[in-house]
Amino acid sequence: MYHTITEDAIVDLVDRFCGKIRNDHVLGPIFAQAIGADWKPHLAKMNAFWSSVLLASGTYKGNPMVAHLQLPRLTQHHFERWLYLWHETAAGLCSDNVASLFVRKAQMIGERLLHAISNYHESSEATGAAREAI
Repeated sequence: MYHTITEDAIVDLVDRFCGKIRNDHVLGPIFAQAIGADWKPHLAKMNAFWSSVLLASGTYKGNPMVAHLQLPRLTQHHFERWLYLWHETAAGLCSDNVASLFVRKAQMIGERLLHAISNYHESSEATGAAREAI
């Protein structure tokens, strides 16, 4: 059980979480299509992301917003499932305080991503409808 957020805690959480994602009936197919069979690069990217978010390590150099906009349209249902699995994994590995930190950050990130995705698709749909009307 982890009582502080460390690189080891992040690696363990991300690895176990992604294992759940791969086997999940809702999220598994989306991730399989986006990532394919080799999860090592994705795991490394996720570890760097969470290390940067939670430990201010500065190791993540990507843009998660752009990556998520390239996926099929993600909905509130997808994010609720993602957060449920993240919470379940954190609660199984960490003390209540540490799990709570992991989950609060994930909630904030998920809300921002969902908001941006919704706006992006609404804007794209409006632009497409306007083009069709012309």
